[in-house]
Amino acid sequence: MNKEKVKRNGVRWAVVIGVIIVSLMLSTQMIPTPKIKTEPTWHILWEGTLAEATEANPGTGVSGFLEIFFLNHSATPSAAYNTNVSSEMETWANASLDADGAAGTTNHAYATADNFNLTLKWGTTMDIVVRCRWNKTNAFDGAMFQNTSCRINITMAGGGITILGTTSGTNIVSSNETDHTYIWINVYWNNAHSGYTLAKNGISLVSQISIQAKY
Repeated sequence: MNKEKVKRNGVRWAVVIGVIIVSLMLSTQMIPTPKIKTEPTWHILWEGTLAEATEANPGTGVSGFLEIFFLNHSATPSAAYNTNVSSEMETWANASLDADGAAGTTNHAYATADNFNLTLKWGTTMDIVVRCRWNKTNAFDGAMFQNTSCRINITMAGGGITILGTTSGTNIVSSNETDHTYIWINVYWNNAHSGYTLAKNGISLVSQISIQAKY
């Protein structure tokens, strides 16, 4: 009888010890692994010349360049450039800077697909506006779009106009809805509120447009 009790006790202890070991193993496995979150950094989404930009259709769901406009200088750019209707700025650009005049059909003061060699009025003070869109991968924080995560740099020189490639434009959000695919932003340069003036017979080249996002 005593031997039998010892064996039974031994079995019980073996089971108890086994449960403790398994429990310790499970507890160890359940400890979450620390995660290191990296700070967002700036990424170039697209970069090229104006000619390349106007030929580059962003494609469905993709961030990218839409249009560039040359407009009469505005003293209130935040109000002037907040439209989300491209045709409104196209009409304004043609009325402002199109060398043919508003009724002209052979030239425009904005650039889009297949239209990047522009003839503008000289001696007219103007601002430059680039219209782009950013998708949720590039500019969404999980709750809303962040326009501070979007920027554009352009390089432009000649004809009395100089914009360095390190100079980012100022963002004016034209549409920001959390249930939309994109945030649309009109980004402007106005020469520190003074505007730019194209010299007579001047030629100005937009040699680089850089569309960037911080994520």
